[in-house]
Amino acid sequence: MTSLNYNCFKSFFIFLCITYLPGLIFYPMFEKGYMNYYNFDGGLYSSFLIVFPLFTLLVFLCFYYFGRISFINFPRFNSSFIFYLITLLSFLYLALSVNFSLNFTSSFRHVNRLSNAGPLVSLLFFIKPLMFFIVALMLIHIINGNQLGRKSKFTLLLIFAASVLSVNSSLHVLAIPILLCMLLKPNFYLLSFRNINWRYILIAIILIPVVVVSVLFIGIGNKVGYDYLMTDEGLAFVKSYGDILFPRMSTGLFSAVIILQKSLNGVFYSSEIIDAITSTLYNRFSLILPLDNFDSSLINTVNRLNYMVVFTNHAERAGASPGIISSVFYTPLFPFSLIIIPVYIFLLYRSLAYHMNPNVKLNVLCCVVFPYLLLNLFESPLNILYVLDPIFMLFFSVCVLGKFIDVGKVFSK
Repeated sequence: MTSLNYNCFKSFFIFLCITYLPGLIFYPMFEKGYMNYYNFDGGLYSSFLIVFPLFTLLVFLCFYYFGRISFINFPRFNSSFIFYLITLLSFLYLALSVNFSLNFTSSFRHVNRLSNAGPLVSLLFFIKPLMFFIVALMLIHIINGNQLGRKSKFTLLLIFAASVLSVNSSLHVLAIPILLCMLLKPNFYLLSFRNINWRYILIAIILIPVVVVSVLFIGIGNKVGYDYLMTDEGLAFVKSYGDILFPRMSTGLFSAVIILQKSLNGVFYSSEIIDAITSTLYNRFSLILPLDNFDSSLINTVNRLNYMVVFTNHAERAGASPGIISSVFYTPLFPFSLIIIPVYIFLLYRSLAYHMNPNVKLNVLCCVVFPYLLLNLFESPLNILYVLDPIFMLFFSVCVLGKFIDVGKVFSK
């Protein structure tokens, strides 16, 4: 395995650990909350010890064997044209974010429906994943040993401002320190363990608690209201919030375990998944084709099915991303999906590695940031099959359009 493939696999493995291990740690402390939250009969650790090593091994084998295939060189678009297109998208992203901040709050997902929020908000949610992909390309430019040009820094500043104004979930808060670090201290993404000194440790000790508290504050405030959260009753609620908070952080873990257990019992969802994909795809195409039967109330998606299967209590229109491991069992043609999803993961990282120098090394910070910036592609990969979906556009941009961008020339401007 080449050094580049190893670094990409390392990044994905760290992402898996961050996604799935916290639930294993907190489960014994809040078992009652987990049992009330999920449609779960037990056997968490035994099931995890089956699915996690097997899935990790399959992904490793994909990197090991498919990584031997040489890169195909793509022609590059004019770098000036690409840069001005990215700058235009950044201004649009900022304008849409200003509109969002003036008319909505960070609780948007809990009190509004996207279909009722208007075309400007829909466009914002459509291009936001693309902007994070642009940030990923900028980060690749940095770890390749280059500095962002003056104009590129300004573009990144626009993306930062827009990301602050359009925060609508606790996870989106993490984008703020990531972007700030790229703007002010890009060398953090180049540090190896040998270069870490007491100053960096002190910065981490100060910043990590601030980020964690901010994420929790936004996440809880979105659900119960910030005015209530700042009262004595709100503080008491936070102290007793463990039985709700920690189960909510473990959706991917319990989706994987519950669907594995159902698969071992002979329960599969291929027909339901095919119906969900085809009905949603047809319904979305009816918006742009003269089909005259668009149903705004339809919510027949993979996320909805996962929510109905995995969770105990069901809200009217809620859904839950299955996560990357659980998607193996939801993908039609199981057990062939045991290799389909690992190949999909390899393809995503291969598309990022296409822009990296062969001898580049990813430190822990980079290993975490890259999957975060493309998180939508890892949380619910089957969404790419809806075609008229931001996730499909993100996937197409990462794996196809991005290959035509000369990162070094574009972001040196």
